[in-house]
Amino acid sequence: MAETMLAVLKESGAPGVVVKKIPVPQTPKGEVKVKVIYASICGTDVGIYDWTPWIAAKLKPPIVIGHEVVGEILEINGEAPHLKKGDLVSSETHIFDNTCYQCRINNRHICENVQFFGYGRNGGFSEYATIPIHTTWKNDSRISKEAMSVQEPLGNSVNVITKAGVAGKKILIMGLGPTGLCAGMVAKVYGASEVVGLNRSEYRRNLAEKIGFDRTVQAVDEKEFGTFDVVCEMTGNVDTIPVALDAVRIAGKIIAFGTPKKPAQFNWGTLIDKEITIESIFGRRIWETWYQTSDLLITGKVDLTKIITHRFKLSEFEEAMKVMKSGECGKIILTP
Repeated sequence: MAETMLAVLKESGAPGVVVKKIPVPQTPKGEVKVKVIYASICGTDVGIYDWTPWIAAKLKPPIVIGHEVVGEILEINGEAPHLKKGDLVSSETHIFDNTCYQCRINNRHICENVQFFGYGRNGGFSEYATIPIHTTWKNDSRISKEAMSVQEPLGNSVNVITKAGVAGKKILIMGLGPTGLCAGMVAKVYGASEVVGLNRSEYRRNLAEKIGFDRTVQAVDEKEFGTFDVVCEMTGNVDTIPVALDAVRIAGKIIAFGTPKKPAQFNWGTLIDKEITIESIFGRRIWETWYQTSDLLITGKVDLTKIITHRFKLSEFEEAMKVMKSGECGKIILTP
């Protein structure tokens, strides 16, 4: 094994990243070392690149970024009876302590002392990475390797749609980035009667229709206000929150997933008048959601390759980020 590796490094508290050679990490006690095969870019990585306030409050440079990854285990330093060298694994982003109140009541994804793989500690945009044994997910070999690197965000969408309870309902997916696209695919599998996608980008709307959305719109027509049983807010755009409140029917449900970059303002009275239920999602339930996600991929009910639109070498990260920020893409895969 080489002594150095290529990595994408958030080197300072300012916009941008550095792609450079750094030492290959040792394998800490209680962790595995993997040779990264694929990694994929997330909207959070865009926030890290741009150094948004939400990220600045959580990330302390220097750090190797990237949290959506699949790699082959090279070393195991600790007890891991479910793992062996050569296994293809991914990382649960939320590194839980397994001791706090939330962990003890099986809410490990919202651990009170959570760390974050790829922005609370070194992540996977590199040739080699280390992952805590207790947050290492062993992938099923029947799943394609590219899909393995994208199943973490698919898991977000599985959790969104599971909590939404979409069977037989008319659903509005607000935001057709990768998690929104995944949410639409999962909603169809889980029995939604109609899945409508909302996005300003024609590219994203066309992609959504290709992968199975019933229809897409650039804006919600006022004639459809109050007709959606469930609205999944996946954008994090504060301007769409009032639209979600208008679109959802009386006694309907809004699922909040996208993280706004600034405080949102909306009419609180609308919640009262319409008796709306609002629930939020922060990642995946560990490990329940991972099993659901794996089943969707193994059975072919969801095909993640349909939303993978671009592939770049890790060394081409800056070019990949330009495409990502343009919105003219689905999921972007990186190869070390």
